[in-house]
Amino acid sequence: MELVEVAILGFQDDASVLESILQAENIPYFLSNENMSVFSPAIPRSLMVKEEYKERAVEIIKETGFGKYLTE
Repeated sequence: MELVEVAILGFQDDASVLESILQAENIPYFLSNENMSVFSPAIPRSLMVKEEYKERAVEIIKETGFGKYLTE
């Protein structure tokens, strides 16, 4: 399973919103540093998806106003 980074999220609230949307769209994802919010809510989280879902995930991120977090 090849994962590619599509976004780096700065805050847990933003990550939670995108997680909900990706789940609703049935897009598998991995969010690094997810549990680090206990120590600091501003620790960046890397959002990764399977290569085959990358294009759709990027579209969703742009459509929902989180385009500033895209890594491309």
